[in-house]
Amino acid sequence: MPKRATRKPTNGKERSARKHPYRAPMMAGLVDRIRDQAVRLAGLARSMEDAKVGEVVVDGHAMLLRGLNQIDNFIDNASRSVREARTRSTQE
Repeated sequence: MPKRATRKPTNGKERSARKHPYRAPMMAGLVDRIRDQAVRLAGLARSMEDAKVGEVVVDGHAMLLRGLNQIDNFIDNASRSVREARTRSTQE
């Protein structure tokens, strides 16, 4: 069987692992970061309303939607992991 070529990172950084252990404080840190981002977005919306700007064209719209979908997927996966951990702990 021929050896598969391994893809090396082009930007000099290692690729993140697909799975990573999380503890409650790490989740809380994520919540804080998302909360900060939500506050910044709300500030932008207020600024637009205050300046009576009807709309702006923003580059990166598709990237934002993918990111929001990724957060939803992460929450779903984390919820499943918590349910599975609970099930394992009650079976032991």
